[in-house]
Amino acid sequence: MDLDQLRTAIALLQHRTVNRAAAAEGLAPSSVSDRVRRLEAELGASLFTRDRAGMHPTAAGRAYLTSAAAALEALRSAAQRLQDSSALVVGAQASIADDLLPSALAALRQSHPELEVRLRPDPDRARLFDALDRGEVDAVVLLDTGERVGDLGFRKPTSTMEHLDLREVPMVTVAAPGHPLLGRPVTMEQVRTTGGLIGRDSRCSFWMSTERWLGPDVDITAVGGLAQVREWVATGCGIAVLPEFAVRTDLDSGRMGTIEVPVPPLHLRLIWRQDREATASLRPLLYALTRT
Repeated sequence: MDLDQLRTAIALLQHRTVNRAAAAEGLAPSSVSDRVRRLEAELGASLFTRDRAGMHPTAAGRAYLTSAAAALEALRSAAQRLQDSSALVVGAQASIADDLLPSALAALRQSHPELEVRLRPDPDRARLFDALDRGEVDAVVLLDTGERVGDLGFRKPTSTMEHLDLREVPMVTVAAPGHPLLGRPVTMEQVRTTGGLIGRDSRCSFWMSTERWLGPDVDITAVGGLAQVREWVATGCGIAVLPEFAVRTDLDSGRMGTIEVPVPPLHLRLIWRQDREATASLRPLLYALTRT
């Protein structure tokens, strides 16, 4: 069966007149009539009746074309899934997607132009793991530390995961110019007891990193998103433990300074399901991420 004939007949059913169907399909009205006539000849049954007012679907013709339209949509969806299966879909937390991944993906496209990589950013770590568990993404990139996925302090995924730490992500303690802790080496205990620590919220990797370093009972005030944390620090309303990449422009411009205290780094971690053979397709991405 000629699918173009079938699509034209479905368009006629949907648009109700030959002229509207012709406009929608980019055909001449005579071509619409001809295609429908040839389809009916192949089927050995009439799909439409014809009178001076135009062409009208028969009851059997309507039922057939409705089923045919559903079948064509199923074929289209299957083709889309087939195309998607050839792409590498990577989930990432929003801050990483914005700051750390663009250069890696650019390097990947240059070195492997045949490999399609789709980035799926999401600020919610749990949703990323759910997507990984359902097979909607092939891998997830996030900040973590320790030997196992989730050792930073977030809820561990339910499926068994493999991971590879791509590189260290330096963490810094930042304050506004003139803060009493700036300009001299200080200890972790001085940071802990000085007070005024601020952060995004308790689900944030930066918050968890602060608690892991200073202890779970350290007092941190939630002030909103990363932009709000930076603004509070820059205006002297508190200090914060953040990734160096997130405050690089503030440090370069002098809006903030770095307190001289060693902070344990986080790791840029690539995670995938152990029961899915994704290693081969992930190898180019691993190479690009480690290079950049």
